[in-house]
Amino acid sequence: MKVGILMDAKGNLTNLINAVKLDIFDGSKETLSLAYGKLSEMPRLDVIVGSNFLQGEVLILKNYADLVIDNNKVTEVKPILLPFRKEKAIYVGYYGDSSSISYKNVIFTVPFPFRDSSIDSAVIFEVIDLDLVREVHRVLKTNSKAYLVLRDVVFGGINPVEGIKRISAKFKVVRVKEKEGFWIIEGVKIK
Repeated sequence: MKVGILMDAKGNLTNLINAVKLDIFDGSKETLSLAYGKLSEMPRLDVIVGSNFLQGEVLILKNYADLVIDNNKVTEVKPILLPFRKEKAIYVGYYGDSSSISYKNVIFTVPFPFRDSSIDSAVIFEVIDLDLVREVHRVLKTNSKAYLVLRDVVFGGINPVEGIKRISAKFKVVRVKEKEGFWIIEGVKIK
């Protein structure tokens, strides 16, 4: 059995956004650095253990492991309806009854199986992994919009400043607004 444990810089159990390394146990110990990219380095595992996962992170991690454990509990995902819907968009994370990274009910992982500059818009829910932001940037057409949606801290989410930092690495942030307990960070692909 291959078990992965997400660790922060202090050696504590953590979620995907704060992970700097992944300790893998399979009869021996192997450590993968996750400092610059997270999902592109993630191997297939039987179990991933972490702490305080965002819901979008859990759904993405379920593509890499059969079981995701959060603070000694098997994770479960509860449906969340976002305060808006974009047609002809790629959804990363979770939206309504869809999960993971999906486009017309097809589930996939990084790298995305789409050509460069082939998608009109993207909605990223509670996954602020730099590899995903890069992939969304790669597949979006120039001047297309990416929407990063995060639950407010009051509702178990994170500070929107963390999301702005991540999405601004590849997109020009043009608007940040709060709606119904969600932060919506809108970015435009310039080139």
